[in-house]
Amino acid sequence: MKLNTIYRIAVIDDEDDAIEVVVKLLENFSSISFKIVGTANNLDQGVELIKKTRPDLIFLDIEMPGRNGLAIYDYFEEPEFKIIFMTAYQQYAIEALKKSATDYLLKPLNIIELKESLQKVVKQIEQKWQLEEFKDKIDYLNRLDIEGKNILLEVEGGFIMENTSNIEYVYAHQSYSTIVTHSKKEVLVTKSLKQLQELLPKNQFYRTHKSYLINIYFIKKFIRINDSYVILKSGAKIPVSVRISALITREIKAILSA
Repeated sequence: MKLNTIYRIAVIDDEDDAIEVVVKLLENFSSISFKIVGTANNLDQGVELIKKTRPDLIFLDIEMPGRNGLAIYDYFEEPEFKIIFMTAYQQYAIEALKKSATDYLLKPLNIIELKESLQKVVKQIEQKWQLEEFKDKIDYLNRLDIEGKNILLEVEGGFIMENTSNIEYVYAHQSYSTIVTHSKKEVLVTKSLKQLQELLPKNQFYRTHKSYLINIYFIKKFIRINDSYVILKSGAKIPVSVRISALITREIKAILSA
């Protein structure tokens, strides 16, 4: 989440009284800082307002004269902003959800339902910002040359020498660990994942899961959904634990800044 976040909100409704109700209800949420960047009384005006102010969230009435609020997807196929539709008609609410609306509220608005909806949307906005920040970091990592460290790894019957810049990820294999290189070579070493984590450079390797340790310079993408995971350059899909999924962006940023 961005520090000192102020969420930019636009309200589009053909009734001025309805706009005033939304604004008054929003003022009850002291835990969420927001700014009303503008209001509009029809969809055409609303589209211009969105293009001009780039809000994070829009409260949008469905039943308006002229163009129906659901037609907003004719202007923004994949909107960057979140939408909470407002309607007095249940059938419109169902249609709104089919169009991937963030949420909907039935009129007359209820402060409890508004609070729940707002909290849900704010969480989604924060996750979107985290993913964008993470993507920026990955793009930065991909432009860096990796300066590795030669390490000695014990294997059954001896040892091998490997440079850490060649190691893409490591996963637990019973009481041992398997190292996977960027050339997809797999090496079973006689150390636990915890022991390897202590051995490998902390400015290169990150524990995403109790069973996985990755080289951050091989990250291609981070996906945060029900089951979060990281995709590496080789295409390997590495799980990210629930606890780590909320920390990974900040912690990798800290590694890079160290």
